[in-house]
Amino acid sequence: MILSKKNTNKLLKLLLIISLIIDNIDNNYVLHYRDKNFIKHKTKESYLKIFVMTHKDFVNYRYNSVYNIVVDNKSLLKNKYNLNVIYANEGKLYNMSRAYGEMAKIYFIYQLYKNGTISSKYIGTNHYRRYFDFTDNIPDLDEIFKKFDVILNSPVFKTKTIREGFCEGHICEIYDDMMNIIKDIRPEYYESAKKVSMSLKRYYCNIFIMKKEDFFKYCEFTFDILFELDKRKNFTCDRDVLEYTKKYFNDSRKYFRQARMQGFLAERISNIFYYQNFKRIKTYKVGNYKISYKINN
Repeated sequence: MILSKKNTNKLLKLLLIISLIIDNIDNNYVLHYRDKNFIKHKTKESYLKIFVMTHKDFVNYRYNSVYNIVVDNKSLLKNKYNLNVIYANEGKLYNMSRAYGEMAKIYFIYQLYKNGTISSKYIGTNHYRRYFDFTDNIPDLDEIFKKFDVILNSPVFKTKTIREGFCEGHICEIYDDMMNIIKDIRPEYYESAKKVSMSLKRYYCNIFIMKKEDFFKYCEFTFDILFELDKRKNFTCDRDVLEYTKKYFNDSRKYFRQARMQGFLAERISNIFYYQNFKRIKTYKVGNYKISYKINN
């Protein structure tokens, strides 16, 4: 059949419209996959997921698919090559993401695991500028966990105890509130908490690799304590915490830093959990690597 010139033009326009629709659907799928790709394998358990917490834009040069970037806001990550992105832009701690720091993102991930959106045998955490020094040569975790209970960053030894160090750099009242809360609601941890408070050894940054069941146990304990602190202090948002720290510090730089209160405290709570639950600890150094670069300060 030979089409007239008029009908040929109509057909070409129709084909162009169909092509644009298909292209738009494809682009939207790509964007959806990039933003929500962790939902795609909802029922399939992975071997390992390491969540890279960030509050700044950076380029992720870790091409291993086990790494997942976790960020609060879409607009923070401007580089289109940052794949495997999870946006922690909702939920209980979204309005306290500054006070909780990386713990707000850990809580968001915990909820995704609890509701079955994602799953993996092992769960790890890194920061956008702090990675375990095995880089992309991830060791055989099944073999490691035959001999060890957890993987942590290398410990730091100080001349002051954990409690003394916290009181020197932060608000001492908050540490004592934490101890009272543990005594009240998680008394099985209280003796460990007292021993850890007197220790010169500590693990910073809340960086680890755990079995999934231990990760659940860790989150349950840590957030039980932090949420009870929020309740007793009437902390409902970042502004509440900031106003609280203003009572203790006149310098704006100091009280803004101290407003990361729950994040700082969580490092000490983590040490209590490690002490009570993990007797065999495998450590790797954690440092800044060329594999990830900041773009904006």
